Amino acid sequence: MIFSRKDLSFKIPDKSITGIISTNKEIINYILSEEEYRKKISIVKRIHNNRYYNRNNYSLMLLEIKNNSLILKDEEKKIKDSLKIVGLKQNILNKNYYELSASEKELFHLALALLHNTEILIIENPFLGLDLKNEKRLSLLFRKMKDEYNKTIIFISNDSELLYKYTDYLIILKNDIVLLEGKTTELYKNISILKRNKIEIPKIVKITYLVKKNKGIKIDYHKDVRDIIKDIYKHV
Repeated sequence: MIFSRKDLSFKIPDKSITGIISTNKEIINYILSEEEYRKKISIVKRIHNNRYYNRNNYSLMLLEIKNNSLILKDEEKKIKDSLKIVGLKQNILNKNYYELSASEKELFHLALALLHNTEILIIENPFLGLDLKNEKRLSLLFRKMKDEYNKTIIFISNDSELLYKYTDYLIILKNDIVLLEGKTTELYKNISILKRNKIEIPKIVKITYLVKKNKGIKIDYHKDVRDIIKDIYKHV
């Protein structure tokens, strides 16, 4: 998928988990402005409106279908399937939204987006408010959705640590210009460009860079520190 306009162009690989670092709050609107992809995209939205807090989750899912004029062959089945994909039990439908835990809310937001049955999911600040255990659980779910359901997942965040850890492909925008774009582990090799543009460098990348620079050890960039240790052991 190639998103382009006169002053900005970037690509997002199909069936990938892609991260976008951008200071422009309108980046989602820019992506949605591409008519070719608009109907293929759904946005994982968090519920902030207090008037929804006292509604049960079943009514919220029906409201999502109604408000977006979704045409579904079997609404009940689609609701149950969406919950099943994200790992939520059907009994949460009888609960009110405010009764859900932080992790259940994140999964519920994702289930709402899945009702749209689109190829592309956009999530701003993924894993917001989750502890490490639930973050890992949700990251595995995103990976499953990509691998088994052929979804393209787009994370929009300024958290370099998170994006390095969980994405396959990364786009860094600065002042609406593509600063860097490519495979995540390859992109973060551009240390000098990242520093010059004040882009946060993940700790594991810094460690690898310092080992390569100061010790002269030819190791690869990894996402898991255990792989770095193995690499160092292999070359020493």
